Amino acid sequence: MLESYSKNLSIKIVEQKEGKIEEAVNLIYSNAKGEILITLDDDNIPSETWVEDHLKSHELYPRFGALRGKITKTREIKHPLGHKLRNLLKQLVYRPYSKDLAGYVGYLTQYGIPTDIGRPPHSKVIKTITLSSENTSIKREVYHDLKLPGYTFRGFHHEDILALHAIKKGFFTGEITDGAVNMRVEREEYGAPSLTLSKPKDLKGKLELTIEHFLFPYAANLMGYKPRGLTTLRLMVSLSRVGLYRRAALAGIDLAIEGIENRLSPSEIRERLRDAVKGLEQLSLSS
Repeated sequence: MLESYSKNLSIKIVEQKEGKIEEAVNLIYSNAKGEILITLDDDNIPSETWVEDHLKSHELYPRFGALRGKITKTREIKHPLGHKLRNLLKQLVYRPYSKDLAGYVGYLTQYGIPTDIGRPPHSKVIKTITLSSENTSIKREVYHDLKLPGYTFRGFHHEDILALHAIKKGFFTGEITDGAVNMRVEREEYGAPSLTLSKPKDLKGKLELTIEHFLFPYAANLMGYKPRGLTTLRLMVSLSRVGLYRRAALAGIDLAIEGIENRLSPSEIRERLRDAVKGLEQLSLSS
């Protein structure tokens, strides 16, 4: 397929030899040369005007360093509390990290945890740090000097690191209603596993995602956003969660605290993350 397109397009294939998702994304950043870099996942179908939409959006919104396009999913997950009540609770509990995130509906909290309070109606573009590698366009000024820390296994929230990097450079990051992709490719038809990094069905994957979510304060600290109130966050999590996933969430917070206080390297964090997941798996088997 690539060979057939190579007759009309300049295509360069870059093979990843080692590492996880952060290392894969770093290959993209280090090899890209364009003024606008647009990323797409293997199970997405872009609209016919996908590239055009992203380019026009960067012309319309020059202060935005990265823009997430519209993503049409096969099914939407409805929260049992309802979106309005859930978002109200988020705004009360999760305050934005600083005034740099004023007006953002997806932002970094004072705890160093990303959160999203949802898109306002009838808005053409919104400010958010919750980008997505399956459909995001990035200005060269933002991506050319970015190298993600390789500290996770599933790369959860690695797009938020990109957003924080852009904000530190004086840009906004956001989401547009154009540049659509449709998540409708059946991976199994092409011999690929149905399990994905962001939507695991196995226990190990779910535990990794939970720990990585609450481990993000470590990454925020590396980006210059030192978390505040992690002990308070730990107390809230211990009261709001139960069972194995409470242990996973607390493990993520504890690892973030340890990493920040002891200035652990990303590779050291990844090793401790592996040990934490193994310990929880063993605990699940024994219970």
